[in-house]
Amino acid sequence: MKLRILHISDTHISNFGQFDEKAFNKFLETVDKLEQKPDIIIHSGDVVDSGVLTEYELAKDYLKSLNYKLLICPGNHDDRNGGGTLFAEFFGPADFEYEIGRFKLFIMNSPQPDRDEGRLGRRRQFYLQQRLSEIGDSYFKIIVFHHHLIPVPYSGREVNVLEDAGDVLELVLRNNVNLVLMGHRHVPWSIKINNTVLVNAGTVSCLRTRGRFGNSFNLISIDEENIYIEEIKVDGKKGMLTGYKTKSILKA
Repeated sequence: MKLRILHISDTHISNFGQFDEKAFNKFLETVDKLEQKPDIIIHSGDVVDSGVLTEYELAKDYLKSLNYKLLICPGNHDDRNGGGTLFAEFFGPADFEYEIGRFKLFIMNSPQPDRDEGRLGRRRQFYLQQRLSEIGDSYFKIIVFHHHLIPVPYSGREVNVLEDAGDVLELVLRNNVNLVLMGHRHVPWSIKINNTVLVNAGTVSCLRTRGRFGNSFNLISIDEENIYIEEIKVDGKKGMLTGYKTKSILKA
């Protein structure tokens, strides 16, 4: 049982906003040169910058260059200016499940229209609880949403953590979710709480980077006993490599 995930976030693709086209093109070149090819690419939101039609058209064109299965959840910038309906039109449902081998992924919609704050809400929490209870430990469980679940170091004043973060975190830990993937803060970071690994991706191609973090993405490798998270700069330079031992990933 192995899975390699290319985790990207916060591309902010635009023809007039915070988008760094050179950084995105370097990212594409770096992905093409990876020795370890991903099985899947996950984008944890803020595909576009202002949520308008021209940006979605541009983003669709840029993302065509990624020749892998691509799963996308919306971010707060995607839901600006009525962009939520465009997201569904261009990229499909904002909430869905995806299964690959013995890995079950839950892609969740955390933004609220025209707000930076996010929340999953009672309906999504109830849905997750029901589905996680049904599958138990027969799958490796991955949840993806845009907003960070706990504060992220080096990302400035804390203002936009999920509004219902406490309830969502309790749900995640109680159900032994193996991995949670997020974005939003433009800082790559990971932490393990109990048996759950929480991973934030930096920004692939937004001009608004933090400190010296620059533009980057994560390469996550999962095997029977370990989760490895590698930060890769868009120019190919490797950053932190963090490994976590997992306890009882799957039960037969």
